Amino acid sequence: MKILPRSKGEPEERVRRALLAHLASLGVPSACTRAEFPLSSVDSSVKDRADVVVFQAVGSRMEPVLLAECKAPEVPISESVFAQVRRYQRLLPAPWIVVTNGRVLRSWNLRDGAWREEALPRWEEMKGRSPRGGMELSSALGMDAG
Repeated sequence: MKILPRSKGEPEERVRRALLAHLASLGVPSACTRAEFPLSSVDSSVKDRADVVVFQAVGSRMEPVLLAECKAPEVPISESVFAQVRRYQRLLPAPWIVVTNGRVLRSWNLRDGAWREEALPRWEEMKGRSPRGGMELSSALGMDAG
């Protein structure tokens, strides 16, 4: 994945758009992705936002499949960035975690209770590894249920 060289916006926003384009190239439907997803929709005491969350619909529930943290190109991908997205993962238990600065993209899959660094697969395989759980469809899509 490369950052989009001539796109407008802040560096992190350009990285986020490049990641969304990369996910689309893997077959992830845009309707399944949420950028700047407010974690307060899961826990009202949390004010953070996940840069990118990919969901899959399972009945009337949305299950998180992937959480991503995007950094500006000059920010190194370090353990602290991975720890940040793992904190988010405790609220949205996605089996895939991605961290990227547009120059480096690292992804991990949670299998058998352990994180393993792996290349992102195509959407069909990625969503096949989603854990049970999820949230109401209207909440995940940012709509009021009432």
